[in-house]
Amino acid sequence: MKFGPVPLEDAAGKILAHNLLAPDGRKLFSKGHVLTAADLQLLGELHLESVIVAAPSPSDLGENEAARRVGAAIAGANVRVVAPGVGRCNLVAQAKGPLGINVPLLNRLNNIDEGITIATLREHTLVQPGQLLALVKIIPFAIPAARVEDVEAVARESAPVITVRPLQPRSVALIVSGPESNRERLIEDFCGPINDRIRRLDSTLDSVVFVPHAASAVATALREQCEAGRDLILHAGVSAIIDREDVVPSALREAGGTVTHFGVPVDPGSLLMLGYIGRVPVIGAPGCLKSRKTNVVDWILPRLLAGERLTRADLVVMGHGGLLDDISERPMPRQSAEE
Repeated sequence: MKFGPVPLEDAAGKILAHNLLAPDGRKLFSKGHVLTAADLQLLGELHLESVIVAAPSPSDLGENEAARRVGAAIAGANVRVVAPGVGRCNLVAQAKGPLGINVPLLNRLNNIDEGITIATLREHTLVQPGQLLALVKIIPFAIPAARVEDVEAVARESAPVITVRPLQPRSVALIVSGPESNRERLIEDFCGPINDRIRRLDSTLDSVVFVPHAASAVATALREQCEAGRDLILHAGVSAIIDREDVVPSALREAGGTVTHFGVPVDPGSLLMLGYIGRVPVIGAPGCLKSRKTNVVDWILPRLLAGERLTRADLVVMGHGGLLDDISERPMPRQSAEE
């Protein structure tokens, strides 16, 4: 595509690069307008001698077709492509769930040509049906078709690029452990906030069990909830986990499970443990679970309830952006009044 000023007599059929205003400030033509002979006569009467235009070559694709094709190339499961024009293509969610972005592939696609840009929400964002996930913008009025074909080829090679993993209705159990004297307070502290979280994610808290804060008691409760068909188990206790040999990790191993990772670079929530008994995720939740403010549990619950099996690698990369708002329920805030 050629771009730049041309004499009026050479501008017919070319694309106007910028809005043109009359001497009184009225808009005569908008950028992107294809100039006709009548347009040029009017501009000549206004004593214009040249205009800045774009002239696509035969091997170019127009901005709208290019945007539509790039959008179609990167849209995966549960993503709808909407091409409204002006060089844009919107990718919209068709389901409720965590957003999946192949970030290395996205970066590769954005590096193919400076005229092709793809902007997305953050990976793992919990999205709703109809929500805008990504926007493709073709910057020039036309772009070489070969560059769009490059995008399509790379996307096919490593697809999918953008997907939504739908939430599924799951049966969830909460195991609360502590001294019998604290039973009511502990259940009240944890049950309300976690029930709200689970319900918002279209699952149900089907069981709340209180046991002594001892590995054998927690292990028995874990086995019972697995046998009852729970799809996810949360544990919250009178004391947070501070070591892999602490009560909850020990109970998980005793129940036949494995600890995937303990200690997550997210605050509030660094004392979280994640493990599995077979296919069932087990979360050893930190004390911040009792708060309704966003914490590490809110980052992993949607992904687990969408069926993703999280690994240690999934958790350790949460440090970038993992400093969340502090919560008032903590006994020791991050900063003292003197700081």
